[in-house]
Amino acid sequence: MADMMFDLVCQHCGRRDQRRWETRKSVAVTFCPTCKRGMSVVGIAFFVPSHPEQAAA
Repeated sequence: MADMMFDLVCQHCGRRDQRRWETRKSVAVTFCPTCKRGMSVVGIAFFVPSHPEQAAA
């Protein structure tokens, strides 16, 4: 499975951030480190695994 990179923005203070997750893990709310409110996803990038054995799994 591929990894994902999320582009995030805080709707309250405008801070931007990026987070990378493995698709085998749960995705949860990311809280803004500045104002402690939930961040919104504004973009997602998917990455292909670099190891052939991961693609077969």
